[in-house]
Amino acid sequence: MEDRLKKFVALVNSGGFSAAARELHLSQPALSVSVAKLERELRAPLLVHGVRPLTLTPAGRLAYAAGKDLEVRTSNLGLQLAELAGQPVEVSLGMIDSVASALLASPADVDLLERHATVSLVVDNSRNLLRAVEEARLDMAWVVERPQLGEMLEVIERAVEPLIVVGDRALVAATNQAVGGGRLPRFISYDQASTTRRLVAEALQRRSITAEAAFYSTSPEVMLRLVRLGKGIAALPYAQVRSLLTTGAVRAVGGEAPLLIKRPLVAVKRRDALLAAPLTQTIRRVTDLFDAAQSAVREPDKTPR
Repeated sequence: MEDRLKKFVALVNSGGFSAAARELHLSQPALSVSVAKLERELRAPLLVHGVRPLTLTPAGRLAYAAGKDLEVRTSNLGLQLAELAGQPVEVSLGMIDSVASALLASPADVDLLERHATVSLVVDNSRNLLRAVEEARLDMAWVVERPQLGEMLEVIERAVEPLIVVGDRALVAATNQAVGGGRLPRFISYDQASTTRRLVAEALQRRSITAEAAFYSTSPEVMLRLVRLGKGIAALPYAQVRSLLTTGAVRAVGGEAPLLIKRPLVAVKRRDALLAAPLTQTIRRVTDLFDAAQSAVREPDKTPR
């Protein structure tokens, strides 16, 4: 039954028999037979047949949860045995762009990751990272916090990342005047579906400012390039632009009262899953980095006017 539960979990994760069969290196008829046998063993239908997209019955949801729990327990056992034997472990870590940039800024932090593990690093948006953790393709991920997580995920750490609204020096003076009138023109926004876009919009609205989007992007690096080309204004991670603020290459919108947005981040993993020591060390390091960034951003005298 354990093997059939594993295949059923892969089917649900993939969303269809064809995709799951490819992932499992099976024929589609063989996968269908396996699911049918599982239904007979459990004496309950697991799928609403003849309906698309793939839909689980109440019994199917229970079977899926049991299969995920089996995955977690098997993974935990493998980790515990490797650590007991003093063997290097394989870990997979997901991060949004800004966390990756902060964590990989120094050789010491990279050494921390690879000291006792073979590490797979994935940089993606929060939606994809959460799905990858839920499907056991990642051990954990740093993502932007959102109101609801999947029921099989749990938050293991929180951090706050400061974003600061910046622009090319030629644009900032005119932008400051517009902000005084409640407008933020030529705004380079995060992509429409992102949680960060909503957080930024809500923070600006609390200051009675309406952003007028000129570009959308999923990448802070692309947004910064547009800023430096004088194409607009963006709310970017403070750690990303701190050195540019210090040299005056970019300027903070708002002058002595810069527009700051607090972006809540969370580290998530599968519920009840154990984490290898390199990942717990990395969690502490990321938290320290963003604590330091928050302290630095509260020192406006270090930002050229």
